[in-house]
Amino acid sequence: MTTAFGIRSIVMNGQSGFLLNGKEVKMRGACVHHDLGALGAASLDRAEERRIEVLKAAGFNAIRTAHNPPSPAMLDACDRLGILVYEEAFDMWQEAKNPDDYHLYFPEWGLRDIASMVQRDRNHPSVVLWSIGNEIYTFNFSNIPPTANNFSPETGMELANRIRALDPTRPLTEGGWAGDWFLLSQSQTVNSSIWNYLDVGDQHYQHDDSVMHAGHPDRALLQSESFPATLYDDWKLVTNNKYAVGDFTWTGWDYLGESAIGGPVLVPIGTPPLPSGTNDNPGIITSYPYPWFQSFCGDIDLIGERKPQWHYRTVVWGDSPLEMAVERPVPSGMEQRANCWSYYDELQSWTWNVPKGQIMRVRVYTSGDQVALLLNGQGVATKTLAAADKMTTTFDIPYASGQLTAVASTAGREIGRKTFTTVGAPAALRLATDAHHLSNNRNDLAYVLVEVVDAAGRVVPDAVQDVKLTVDGEATLAGIANANPHNVDSFQRGDRFTYHGKVLGIVRPTGSPGRIFVHASAEGLAPATLTLNANAVNCNPPNR
Repeated sequence: MTTAFGIRSIVMNGQSGFLLNGKEVKMRGACVHHDLGALGAASLDRAEERRIEVLKAAGFNAIRTAHNPPSPAMLDACDRLGILVYEEAFDMWQEAKNPDDYHLYFPEWGLRDIASMVQRDRNHPSVVLWSIGNEIYTFNFSNIPPTANNFSPETGMELANRIRALDPTRPLTEGGWAGDWFLLSQSQTVNSSIWNYLDVGDQHYQHDDSVMHAGHPDRALLQSESFPATLYDDWKLVTNNKYAVGDFTWTGWDYLGESAIGGPVLVPIGTPPLPSGTNDNPGIITSYPYPWFQSFCGDIDLIGERKPQWHYRTVVWGDSPLEMAVERPVPSGMEQRANCWSYYDELQSWTWNVPKGQIMRVRVYTSGDQVALLLNGQGVATKTLAAADKMTTTFDIPYASGQLTAVASTAGREIGRKTFTTVGAPAALRLATDAHHLSNNRNDLAYVLVEVVDAAGRVVPDAVQDVKLTVDGEATLAGIANANPHNVDSFQRGDRFTYHGKVLGIVRPTGSPGRIFVHASAEGLAPATLTLNANAVNCNPPNR
């Protein structure tokens, strides 16, 4: 048997922060659920690898496996691509979060399963932190009266000792144990006995960890779940403090279940700021029942495309000097808010089916101190930004088709420019793929993006077209999806309505080498065809 492994050093404490091979690293983290969108919960090697590729390209350097051990293929991809892993074992111990969850098996299997996780994965250099659980209810806090369902400190100690017996090289933590907005505050946890056997403090949804740091200045702290709505403050905490080693957004990628937790928040105009950690004030629209079927809270949508909060994040991280987006119009008398897992419903588009002159809200993200907005070459407004603006400003301007341009500057010097152009009517379909050449291994996949374009080849950003996708030759259609959070059409049926002008098809080899033909069609649009090649399994072509 051959085992691949890596050699590297890690230090994680309150004085040095997180040192990887002696160099300080701040974790730009993404929580990742287990499902793979249109493929469901089954793990296929190429699907896991693509997910890591997309997250890395988006600027993330770390993932948290929420809330279960990942597939070996995901860890292999993280090793190869240089993504750090916070690996988590369970979402609960003895106490249930749902009637049929892991609490039924924890008493018999908990210690054995966590040992299996460590033994299987300890040779992966990408794994830098073990987690013994996530938001474990009412456990080992001296100020909580014991009940039959409370957990003794011995449970956590047993898990920690089992890990350390198998791997003494990595620090241990547990998701949310150092204070959580809906469980226990920092003041309740700062003196908990859990600090006796875990190494790194992990809080959820609190971008102020002064109490924790004051109580335990020797410990590194991180936030393994944070809101898109507070990403500026969360990242400032990390960059301003050596002991704060990372922030993990909930979530990096949209997932099936927890339906609509990221659905748009609409409030009556003039509503006071929403309390941190709640969406349920009177008059607030946040309830989105069936047919909503997915979370909609990710930086990346269900098919792998970037969502509005990502554009803000890339400015906050310093990867882009300027980003711009336009809010989708809302009912009269209402306005959008970014709160908790929700973010603004906005597009990088100046193509809107609204009357000329309708007021549109334009949101600009920039590291600059001034932004000028131009419509069809004419200046319409200029705004200055201060630190309190958190790299964001908005403009309300009347709609007119053409070109919308934002120009950002610092001390009078232009640092970035972004232009949106009104596109034409849908005219054709266009296909793009991540793999013109793939192996004939059934674990390989080709992802084929179908785009609705106008006569000039520009994506029509809000086109809704019923696209039929067929696959012939040595492959099958493994799944078809859009990113629409409430389009419950089957992932298997072969056709799908576009969302933001796009549909994704997933092509899976049959096991035999040969050519693969992908054909997309939609009523009234020019069709598109793509030819792929499935090579013999041992070819492993370097260029997909």
